[in-house]
Amino acid sequence: MVVIQNIVKNKLSLTFITFFLCANITSIQAVLAVEEATTSKPASLSSIISDDYSSYFSHDRMLRMGIAFGLGGIAANTNIDMNIRNGYQDRVRTAKTNIWSNDNDNIFSFNAKFFGEGKYMIPVALLAASVNYIDTDTPIGSWGANTSRAFIVGLPPMWAMQIATGASRPGETPQGSVWRPFKDDNGVSGHSFVGTVPFLTIAAMNADNPYIKYPAYLASAAAGWSRINDDKHFFSQVVLGWYMAYEAVDTVFENNHQKKGITLAPMVGIDGFGLIASGKW
Repeated sequence: MVVIQNIVKNKLSLTFITFFLCANITSIQAVLAVEEATTSKPASLSSIISDDYSSYFSHDRMLRMGIAFGLGGIAANTNIDMNIRNGYQDRVRTAKTNIWSNDNDNIFSFNAKFFGEGKYMIPVALLAASVNYIDTDTPIGSWGANTSRAFIVGLPPMWAMQIATGASRPGETPQGSVWRPFKDDNGVSGHSFVGTVPFLTIAAMNADNPYIKYPAYLASAAAGWSRINDDKHFFSQVVLGWYMAYEAVDTVFENNHQKKGITLAPMVGIDGFGLIASGKW
């Protein structure tokens, strides 16, 4: 119980930090590839985030999520995960794949694992979103805003499912990938989730450009692959991390298309500071 409490405490703390940074440091804008409406209506930060969560937990999305976790549960609680793990480690992993995957955590090498590091990628997304403070019509700012919103809506459910499934890493316990609710927190790969969101955001922003879209989809699997290569996660855990990230990004862009534009920007005045939001329908 103490272990679970510490896990929850640490991850909730990161959630609060992320929300604080979004509300006080960055400006978040979602720009859509559709025609703008001629009228504007005010939108609040809380309503935007609330709409994202409402969409994320919609009936259709939860049904798809249930199917994904059902399939993941089959792989995790049978020999499928272990067979994939043994086959990869015995026949695929080499010294070269180790360099591409991790390279001893050298952050300057931009190896695949780097893109799954939340301590780097979340601040990068927030910093990119802050470009909207200078120019509200820039792809960098839009990417940062959309990526940040996907992290906000997707990280808490991902953390919850890590604990709810309660699976362990390869070699960590005799049970391996078997789900043991609330006994561990590795049933969903966090690196896979974090490393997927930025690239799926690029793909969604370039839906009509196959030369960007498909390479971005391929790159979205890099961080997850690194965890399989480094024997840190089972196959089902990586796939579930990727899928939860997919639903988070899809949520953001679904709401963008519904609202045709959301802009959040910091506001500083004589009496204090805050955040001003506007939306276009």
